[in-house]
Amino acid sequence: MVIFLSFRLQQPILPSREEHLGTLWKITQLLQPFGLPIEHWYPPAPTQKKSLAQAAFDENGPTPEALEILRVQDEKDGMTSYRRTGVWSGKEKGRRCSFSISFSSDPDLPTCLLYLQFQEVAALDQANNMQRFMRGLLEIWPRAACIEVGPLMYYTTHRVFPKRPGAGWMLYLPRAIAPEELPDAAALEPVMEGGTQKGTIIASVSDGIFSIDDPEHLRIANAIEMRLAGLDLLPR
Repeated sequence: MVIFLSFRLQQPILPSREEHLGTLWKITQLLQPFGLPIEHWYPPAPTQKKSLAQAAFDENGPTPEALEILRVQDEKDGMTSYRRTGVWSGKEKGRRCSFSISFSSDPDLPTCLLYLQFQEVAALDQANNMQRFMRGLLEIWPRAACIEVGPLMYYTTHRVFPKRPGAGWMLYLPRAIAPEELPDAAALEPVMEGGTQKGTIIASVSDGIFSIDDPEHLRIANAIEMRLAGLDLLPR
């Protein structure tokens, strides 16, 4: 299962390294209740052994080791308008997760991206927990352009519009959507801000986990995308 969250910076320059890793740390706080402890996240390194030798975070935030790794990466890349870094949970089998954040201050390529993938994190296979996690992400990025949740192969093979968001299992859009506008959706969960609905979490399946092996799941997700596009509600 993967999660894509698209957003734009609200400032003309990249966040500092401390801010970049600090945002990753906030996400690990959101994941901790689902069986992924903060102290078991590791920074990128040339080898798995070197990565596992130093934790990326502690209870207070990014570790000095993680900050130094990112400083060296910045010097090597020599870029001032783009930076991408991430962490992983240190496992290649069983319950595992990894994610990265790409920041861009380039006005010609302004889209920034959170990309998260996980396997065998049973708690996140429950719709209410996934929606809880999505709402947590929206506290970090209240102006997110969209959040997509579903199997990676759905987005590479099965979505209707290759260059537009896919419904997958769940899709957040920053607009209120009424049930009569999207009758194929299994659930429409409002996202509120200050007493006003600012967005909607659209679920294609609510009684289980979305599967690309289920033709009905694919049909519903595709129908949601077509309907949203017809209403001019699906971002381009």
